[in-house]
Amino acid sequence: MKALLWVLVIFVQIHEYKSCLEEERIGLLHLKSFLKSIPYTNSNDLLPSWVDNSKSIECCGWERVRCNSTTSHIIELSLENLKQDPYYGEHNYEKVSFGDRWLLNVSMLKPFKELRSLDISFNAIGGCIPYEGFEKLSSLRNLEILNLGYNFFHDNGILQSLGDVTSLKTLNLTRNLLEGYFPAQG
Repeated sequence: MKALLWVLVIFVQIHEYKSCLEEERIGLLHLKSFLKSIPYTNSNDLLPSWVDNSKSIECCGWERVRCNSTTSHIIELSLENLKQDPYYGEHNYEKVSFGDRWLLNVSMLKPFKELRSLDISFNAIGGCIPYEGFEKLSSLRNLEILNLGYNFFHDNGILQSLGDVTSLKTLNLTRNLLEGYFPAQG
């Protein structure tokens, strides 16, 4: 009987590890829907493992997603180069047409309360949707790494908004369109 109990405990722990939190799974599906609506991305090939069916309730196994093995919370989203364009690299990103630049809705990240690392580099992001900008990241109290490199952010207010993310340890803003002084003067 004791052995059966141990098998049951191990099964539950393995099953718990494999399952993700419903709120976060739904959040990922909403995020995918938002990203597919952007003309910049190739919506046919975008995040094919992120599907809403009974066989794929396990978002911790989805591509570009990493979960905490104990809590099953999503801790890492690697959404760099969503277009999956091998030519959109360090030297070619500036050739992206103005029409391909898009606005990020940071509110889409709110379900991921335990997120520690977010990479949205190389995505032709030109800024944020008004009132849905980086100030919304302050609710992500564990966010330590944020990679925004190789986009088209041009508003220096981004730094002020990110100042509210007190857990941030690493911020990459390489090759954006930011100008001026840091910290802001005047």
